[in-house]
Amino acid sequence: MIVLDIGGTKIAIARWYNGELQDRMQIPMPASEPEWKKAMQSLARQYPEKDRLGVAVTGSTDGRTIKAINRNVISFWNDYPLAEFLEGEWRCPVSLLNDAQAAAWGEFVENAKQHRNLMFVTLSTGVGGGLVLDGELRVGHLGLAGHVGHVSSAIKPLDGDRTCGCGRLNCLETVASGTALARQATSLAGHAVDAVSVFAGFRAKEDLAVKIVTNSALAVAQLIADTHATLGIEHVCIGGSVGLAPGMVDAILSAQQAQPPLFRVPVQTAILREDAGLIGVGHWISHLARND
Repeated sequence: MIVLDIGGTKIAIARWYNGELQDRMQIPMPASEPEWKKAMQSLARQYPEKDRLGVAVTGSTDGRTIKAINRNVISFWNDYPLAEFLEGEWRCPVSLLNDAQAAAWGEFVENAKQHRNLMFVTLSTGVGGGLVLDGELRVGHLGLAGHVGHVSSAIKPLDGDRTCGCGRLNCLETVASGTALARQATSLAGHAVDAVSVFAGFRAKEDLAVKIVTNSALAVAQLIADTHATLGIEHVCIGGSVGLAPGMVDAILSAQQAQPPLFRVPVQTAILREDAGLIGVGHWISHLARND
């Protein structure tokens, strides 16, 4: 089987064999639909497949099409007939799963299924999430279940109220995503600052960077507490480029101390790191095949 992870900034692909990735490759996510189609056609030639293509993908999916949640991330990504297009290129069946849901399943399997109520939070270009409850992945009829990036946050962005690209006000994504960190830093510093520089400043204990990262960590900690109160999660895995940045999980753990003990949940860095989506969709399709 071939596994594919299509995100806001990158595309990763690999062969999935006996529960492991082989021949992994990654390219930047093209900005336009014509460039993206060319990239997919090139990957189909390099990674031919006869059996099945498993795809972890940003956005919500009904298994055939993709809907952009934040339409500012991928401009052409709303109601896109993704499965049909990929089936035409690979000439095999295609299974689609939201990337954060795939990552949640991957973390569940790789953690030896010891946490039957697990949440995965990806802090990256945007913010996403996935839930495994009672040992079952929650997908939802629109593929939206667990998408915590678009839950409104009581912890507001430091540069003021923001309408998210999804249309809601002050979503977690407007506070804690890489895009949000860069936007807040740029607005408050008065010059362009990217997320990498924010974290460099955070580790150097620069005041503005510390305030921005600490505020985003407070928002994530509150989201975890709210989800625990609602669903009784036992464990949280943090991934994505921002989530994996040195210091971010420690900041979230520190921010949890503002919550009463009842609402604190164990938090760890995703053990699958940047490959959580790829590995997760491989495990998910294998799980479906065993249960057919």
